[in-house]
Amino acid sequence: MHSLSIIVPAYNEEARLPATLELVKAAKDKGIFNSVELREVWIIDDGSRDKTAQIAKKFTPSLPELRVHSVVPNQGKGNAIHAGLHLAQSEWCLIADADSATPWDQFLPLSKACFDRSSPGAAIAMGSRDIEGSVRKERQSWIRENLGRLFNHAVRWITGLPFKDTQCGFKLIHMQSVRPFLRLLRVKRFAWDVELLLFAKRAGLTMVEVPVIWEHQEGSRINPLKDGIEMVLRVVQMRIRIAFLPVSS
Repeated sequence: MHSLSIIVPAYNEEARLPATLELVKAAKDKGIFNSVELREVWIIDDGSRDKTAQIAKKFTPSLPELRVHSVVPNQGKGNAIHAGLHLAQSEWCLIADADSATPWDQFLPLSKACFDRSSPGAAIAMGSRDIEGSVRKERQSWIRENLGRLFNHAVRWITGLPFKDTQCGFKLIHMQSVRPFLRLLRVKRFAWDVELLLFAKRAGLTMVEVPVIWEHQEGSRINPLKDGIEMVLRVVQMRIRIAFLPVSS
């Protein structure tokens, strides 16, 4: 049986985190994770200024797999995820946003893409909001949605990655496949997904987009214009850096 760690980066999430942890517990009780050994649920507190860590720890009695790790000072979502990947002690990691915008039962189609014995499984399965079969229950604002798509077009043009939605916060990752290049990851903020996928492409890993259900949640930390520009600049920088890395790296 495959083992699984869940990684949830969290910054100032004292308001939304209790509902998310209740949903994780409910998913576990319903058998969503029965195909795996759920070893850990990591809440990576990214230098929060509120009671994110304290509130998370209160759920340990009802969710014994829960672990809390604090990163100080706040350095960004990517840095928090890197910390979680280094801490995880399982064969697979599911990275999920703290707002549960993607329901936890969407782990099932991702796991099928990775574990299906009838075909070569993917090393990385990413939830996607923009391919056939995906469902957006509640959409973002027009500007957020279209700036997101503009960013994706820029990513595809700059990197050659074919994926229509690199930024959906729901990804299943085979740790043995990505561990050789984890130490090379540098992006600490929102463009971490693209860097991971670029290194995975460089390593020849199989990656797939999987349609998921997704519902916009209020309270996003991303400024669609300011952060979008920064993310494009980071993508350009990482593309140049990876191009000049020695083949053995």
